[in-house]
Amino acid sequence: MAYIFKKVAYKRRLLNICSYKNDSSQQNIKERDGKVCKYEWILCPVCGNKTRVKIRDDTVLANFPLFCPKCKQETIINVKQLKISVIKEPDAKTQSR
Repeated sequence: MAYIFKKVAYKRRLLNICSYKNDSSQQNIKERDGKVCKYEWILCPVCGNKTRVKIRDDTVLANFPLFCPKCKQETIINVKQLKISVIKEPDAKTQSR
């Protein structure tokens, strides 16, 4: 009986954790000047960690140099309506004589 009780309590804790994760998405919505604005952190396209840049749903960036403090790499990105696209720079060609 005690084993079943522990198992049920464990499942309840998991359900509570999942509901907290769902509630955290509501924290990304704020009201400003009577408008509801959604925002999120830009993730590094190389390592996937959070950068120091936050964007809103009306943010537009063109050729933005995004620096990641963890992997120390800089990537050029475009942002429009929370859609992030990475710009691939061609590698420098060596000059032949």
